[in-house]
Amino acid sequence: MNFIILHGLGKKPTEEWYTNLSTELKDKGHNVFVPQLPCCFKPNLDKTYKFLTSKYKLNENTVLIGHSSGASLVLGILQKLPDNIVIKKAILVAGFSNPNLTELLHNYVPKEDYKDLFPKKWNWKKIKASAKMFVIIYCPTDPYVQPSHSIGIYKKVGGKLIAINNAGHFGVSTGGEKYITFKELHKYL
Repeated sequence: MNFIILHGLGKKPTEEWYTNLSTELKDKGHNVFVPQLPCCFKPNLDKTYKFLTSKYKLNENTVLIGHSSGASLVLGILQKLPDNIVIKKAILVAGFSNPNLTELLHNYVPKEDYKDLFPKKWNWKKIKASAKMFVIIYCPTDPYVQPSHSIGIYKKVGGKLIAINNAGHFGVSTGGEKYITFKELHKYL
């Protein structure tokens, strides 16, 4: 299996639970890629898609895992994939499909910073057809991304919708030390 983990805005592949998950998957014999994404402070779907597809072959053995804006990028990548490519699974952690996030987040990240993160128009039918399975994970009390984002994505693509209480934004600063490892995620891999 090939796992590609996409970090959130302003993060690095060595932060949060990304490194621990990568190590555990590699120890089980999987190929794992946790790249430093281009434009990490102002995510850009087109540049990220070109970057990923020039380095990694996405196919039926691929699992894409995205956290926060990384989850939004996963959705955009699925929309841009050629019709003949269907990945095994997409796991979206604290994802969103528009820039209307919490006021607390916008105190740090202006909406304009997300202007290149989304396609001009979402094609949910194409996104749904580009992955065999979706797992959508959210926290009902996420300080940055309202639950309505994950629930809305779930209504469009289906799969499994998982609510994890007291998780913050699934990072150490909002959810605590348990998000160095994020053990709850492992059962959905």
